[in-house]
Amino acid sequence: MADRDPVATGGTHEVTGTTTDTHPAAAAETRVVAAGASDAGRVRAMNQDAFWSGHVGRKGFLAVVADGMGGHQTGEVASQQALETFRTSLASLRAHPPAALARAAQAANLEVHALATERPEHQGMGTTLTALLIDDQVGLLGHVGDSRAYRLRDGVLELLTHDHSWVADRVRQGLLSEEEARRHRWRNVITNALGANPTFRLDLAAVDVRAGDRFLLCSDGVSMMVSDGLMTQILAQHPPQAAAEALISESNDRGSPDNVTAVVVEVLELAAQPKRYELPEASAVPTSVEVSDTMSGIRDVEDAYPLRSPLRALRRQPWYPYRGWIVGSLYLVLLFLVFSIWR
Repeated sequence: MADRDPVATGGTHEVTGTTTDTHPAAAAETRVVAAGASDAGRVRAMNQDAFWSGHVGRKGFLAVVADGMGGHQTGEVASQQALETFRTSLASLRAHPPAALARAAQAANLEVHALATERPEHQGMGTTLTALLIDDQVGLLGHVGDSRAYRLRDGVLELLTHDHSWVADRVRQGLLSEEEARRHRWRNVITNALGANPTFRLDLAAVDVRAGDRFLLCSDGVSMMVSDGLMTQILAQHPPQAAAEALISESNDRGSPDNVTAVVVEVLELAAQPKRYELPEASAVPTSVEVSDTMSGIRDVEDAYPLRSPLRALRRQPWYPYRGWIVGSLYLVLLFLVFSIWR
């Protein structure tokens, strides 16, 4: 079992271990190794990023990156508080993993927003949060803001998240190219964050996980400075700790104007296990839900990732829409048989 280290904001941080085996009789288990690194960058005096990786109870292996905003010390408070609240809430919640991710993000948002409201020195603070929960063959992604998650598989790098930023919106609209977005003066303006408002938008997606996969979670200080080609090369050629450190070094060598943080997760072995929840048909496409202090957004997640039950399995049968007609027909047949016997 991996150590439960405190939130990290600088230097390197490595966690190794295996996910909890939910079926004790099974000999195989999922094994994951992760490492992270973080630095203030070449311009900023303070590092407002935070990251963590490790096991969260029986829910699986978690990696998180948060990039705070709001000025001197305020952004640092937002990222650390959000990350700590998120991971402790996730570990303690009894809900199934997709709903637990949403509820943990809700708790983090309310905690940071309350601090910003109650303390004038923290007014306006907020943070991004990108989390990967490896639940054996299912990788659950919770995403708010413009930090990113990537997957490297068979030498191909895939971006798994959509930036919540002004320039990303313009790229999706075809008004800016990716290269123009990297250089735009408003590239750091995000449109969605934890703690900035009582309500936020959560992107939740599920991707398949295979042995040999490598995942990268990083703040925009890394994704802005390191090309996809170089990122692919670093992830493919180095173990997690060396890869995380190399990404930070490359970002700084390019004069990173922002804090830089990277967490690299490698799946060493995978044991597929039955899950208590079902996945949406296009699970890799994020389910975007609005989360406030009520349960409405959480219920949307529960609807998208429902618990498995005999009734749900029954409802998927091709004859289920005609159940009324079938029952009525059987009832008429039974009446006919009873009437025939009594005659």
